[in-house]
Amino acid sequence: MAPLPPLPDPPPTDVAVEMAHMATARAHAEGTATLGTVYQTMFHAPGVARRVGALGDEIRFHGVLPDDVRELVILRYASRAGFGYEWSHHQRPARLADLDPATVGAITAGDIPTSLRPEQQAALAAVDQVIAHRSIPVQVQRVLIDSFGEAGAVELVVQWNWW
Repeated sequence: MAPLPPLPDPPPTDVAVEMAHMATARAHAEGTATLGTVYQTMFHAPGVARRVGALGDEIRFHGVLPDDVRELVILRYASRAGFGYEWSHHQRPARLADLDPATVGAITAGDIPTSLRPEQQAALAAVDQVIAHRSIPVQVQRVLIDSFGEAGAVELVVQWNWW
């Protein structure tokens, strides 16, 4: 079965102001004030786009996780789940979060570099457990909560579950 062709962009007059606002909010991380394809497509259902955009804004721009941990989690999940768009889309934010290319390569390959801080290693271990449909071990949960608080631990899991 062949995939369906992509939806055309929504008519600009219907949601132009909202799309422009969302693009502007993401301009720093994206390097440009344009929306990615996934968001453009979502605006065929403006209510969905608003809610997903608001959740993304909250997690990405107002969350408690440090940028490096958030990007490690996103890149790890995207690579393990085969989400090439998401993985490539977060290369620039990973650089902005001071993640070096060797680290990005290692986590993409499934490794957990020993050079990472314990809380970074725990975040990657949590992703691996969820991908394997297993519970996050108590000792990993403890590191996450000690490092980021309960809100940060929840935020970490929500990073990949809202896609």
